[in-house]
Amino acid sequence: MMPGPMADEDLNSTDMDRCEEDDPAWDADDPRRQKDQFAPPSEPCECYCLHCNRVFMSSEIWFQRVIGDKNGFEGFWMCPTPNCGGAGFTFDIFPTDPSHPANAGWHHFEDDEFDEDQLNDPGTADADSMMPEWDPDEPLYKAMESQDDDIEGEEWKYGLEPGERLPGAMQSDAQREWEEEEKRYNEPDHRPRELDWSNRDDREGPITEDDIPF
Repeated sequence: MMPGPMADEDLNSTDMDRCEEDDPAWDADDPRRQKDQFAPPSEPCECYCLHCNRVFMSSEIWFQRVIGDKNGFEGFWMCPTPNCGGAGFTFDIFPTDPSHPANAGWHHFEDDEFDEDQLNDPGTADADSMMPEWDPDEPLYKAMESQDDDIEGEEWKYGLEPGERLPGAMQSDAQREWEEEEKRYNEPDHRPRELDWSNRDDREGPITEDDIPF
C-alpha cells in the first residue's frame, strides 16, 4: 500500500528546517570573516563593546598580532577604546543595530512594556503615583539612608550638587572599580600592538575545547 501524501504542516516544517540549515551565513561572502570568525565585517557598521560600553565604527577595530604561537594563533581583534580588554566581533563587540544579521539570535525585552489591555484599563494604577512621597524624617527612610552611601541622582536631598558625595561617605568597591576603568579608557593606549607567545609552554599541543573562550 502506497503511503498517503504528507500533511501540509509536516511538509512545511520539514522544508523550513532544511532551508534554515542550508541558508548561507550572513558573512559567507566576506573573505576576512571566513578566515577569522572574530574579525570585523568588510562592510563597516556602528558597534558597541560589552567591556567599555563605548560606541564606535567596526572599521576602528584593530588587530593585535601574536607571533611565535605554537598552535599558529595569529592574534586578536581589539576594541578601539584605549586600554579596553574587549576583543572579537560577535564575542565582546556587537553591532548597535539590532536588525544587523550579526545580532541574529539575540532578543531584547523592555522591562516597562505593558500590553494594550493594561494600558487601556482605568483600573490599572500607576505604581509611582501609589508610592508615598519621600520624607527625610520617616524612620524607615532614615535607617535606609544611614546604611547607603550611594546617593547618585539624589544629591539634591542633601543640598549637594550632582556628583558630590556626603562628607566621609565610603565609595563602594564597584563604584571605585568603574571609576578606575573609566580613567584608563581616557588615558593613552598602553596595549601592545604585538604579543610574543614563543615562550608560552601552555600553547604546546593541539587546540582543544578548553582553549575555546566560550
